[in-house]
Amino acid sequence: MIDFDNKEELQKIDPQNTVLSTENLVKQLEQAWKEVNEVTVTHKFSDIKNIVFCGMGASIYGALVLKALQGKFMKYPSEVISDYHLPEYVNHQTLVVLTSYSGSTEEVLSCAEEALSKQAKMVILTKGGELAEFAKKHNITAYIFDGKLNPSGTPRLGAGYTILGLLGLIDKTGILSLEEQELEDALKRLSQNQLSIRENARKDYQKYINKIPVIFAAEHLAGNAQIFRNQFNETSKSFSAFYLIPDLNHHLMEGLLFPTEAPLAFISFFSPNYSPKIQKRVKLTTEVVKQNKRTIEEYETSGASMYDDFFEMLLYGSYVTLYLALYYNQNPAINPWVDYFKNKLAEA
Repeated sequence: MIDFDNKEELQKIDPQNTVLSTENLVKQLEQAWKEVNEVTVTHKFSDIKNIVFCGMGASIYGALVLKALQGKFMKYPSEVISDYHLPEYVNHQTLVVLTSYSGSTEEVLSCAEEALSKQAKMVILTKGGELAEFAKKHNITAYIFDGKLNPSGTPRLGAGYTILGLLGLIDKTGILSLEEQELEDALKRLSQNQLSIRENARKDYQKYINKIPVIFAAEHLAGNAQIFRNQFNETSKSFSAFYLIPDLNHHLMEGLLFPTEAPLAFISFFSPNYSPKIQKRVKLTTEVVKQNKRTIEEYETSGASMYDDFFEMLLYGSYVTLYLALYYNQNPAINPWVDYFKNKLAEA
């Protein structure tokens, strides 16, 4: 069993210091929120009719969270684009949100040029690179962060910057409004609860050793479910899946019987902030999984607010997948197969 308190042992597995990047997540969130509120808005956004979020991998996490938190209160049609091209409908009344941690993501840069040609409104979030230069050249409202609290340098481990940075940028435009005081209060509570969340994750990661984690969530935690799945994939090098309630109630429950020996480990996130119908569905779904003789863990958030739920699940998932990676003796920071694929694609 690995000793998570042995820094020398951890450094052999984790030379990029993913451990510190994970520990710094709360500080990243705090820094991003403070800095993004100091950003100067360079254009008016009063005529916006729709929103397109552009980003790849972890750079799209902020859009997933924002769409989930806004839920039925989302005022504008919106979609997430993880590709080279914008939809045909994009025009001068579209807000194109361009996110790239590195600032060199070719798909995002392609969308930036298309947005410019379509005279779309833009906001940009990046650590630097070509995207930062694009923002400066065209006087685009941007949050350009330094990333110092992510010593690993890995974009998904700088989620505090990209997620809260994006929420803050959209709030600054005035087209969507966040409950700023609620968010700030939730951030304070997260800092106070970080130790207990970490300790829970240190115990819980063992439930997913040599298992396939299957994540259930709903409503304002829908974005978190996808992020948690990705963290299992990239950080833990572990296969995982996520499903959203109520959609899964219409198909997945009939797929629990076979194969009988599949090492599935379900985890269901319950929040007191779910709507009454969804709360009932979550509990019934858990019952169905148990009746099918499958293992399911039930994680209930504090429920202090939707922001508390989102922060808690983000931090918890970051710790669980970090500990699982270290147990597997895998460097949590690197993605060798993703890099292999990109290199081969570049050769082609």
